[in-house]
Amino acid sequence: MSVAIKFKTILSKLQMKIISGEWGEGFKMPTEMELCELYGVSRVTIRRALERLVAYGYITRTRGRGSFVLFNREVVDLTYSQCTDKDKMIKGRYKILLKEKLFSTAVDREQMGEDDPNASTHIWHVKSLHLVGDKATVLSDYYLSDRFAEPLLLMQEYSDESIFEILSNHYGQRCSFAKGKVGAIIPNEEVAKYLQLDPLSAHLWCRGMCVLDDGSVVGRCTKIFDGLTYEFALEPSHGSGGRYLY
Repeated sequence: MSVAIKFKTILSKLQMKIISGEWGEGFKMPTEMELCELYGVSRVTIRRALERLVAYGYITRTRGRGSFVLFNREVVDLTYSQCTDKDKMIKGRYKILLKEKLFSTAVDREQMGEDDPNASTHIWHVKSLHLVGDKATVLSDYYLSDRFAEPLLLMQEYSDESIFEILSNHYGQRCSFAKGKVGAIIPNEEVAKYLQLDPLSAHLWCRGMCVLDDGSVVGRCTKIFDGLTYEFALEPSHGSGGRYLY
């Protein structure tokens, strides 16, 4: 494997650790040597990958303290850039790519506010693709509390409603995207295949929580975008994210 491919592979793996929520905000990452042992690559490759993560705004590094996951850009609004008239907005449709039941982790239970020892030990992972015509524009991964997953498990392969709309209609209250964070990503092979992206180019991604109006946390979601289709409004301070449209 060439040096360039090793670097791209390690960068993608570290990005996905952060994007998936496994390494959450404030998480102290393994040391350079620990990462070398974990992935079987040189310290030079690890250091290059960490420097790229700093440049993309994923992490911060402090001499003597280590590397920490950092997000300082929050999603305020999301609009479909090719249409200014909301009444004529091309909404598209949604294709369900995967539904699977996973064991929940301590991080999952904390994020979803499930501190009851009798709560389910599982969450549901639902992967979907947003299509406008024949063009794939957003690849989404939802990790949902077992107690809120029912309406999504009943979905067919294609839907005219977004996951947020389905949850809102089923529970009789709005389901919104909260605590949204946005950054850049170099797509891995799976993402590049679904969105038909150049695997060497940077694209937008965001991660946040799915929350009902009563404050119930339904789960978390991550989204990777065809950056030519969407425009984001960002603010550099911490605050509540705006409603998510797709």
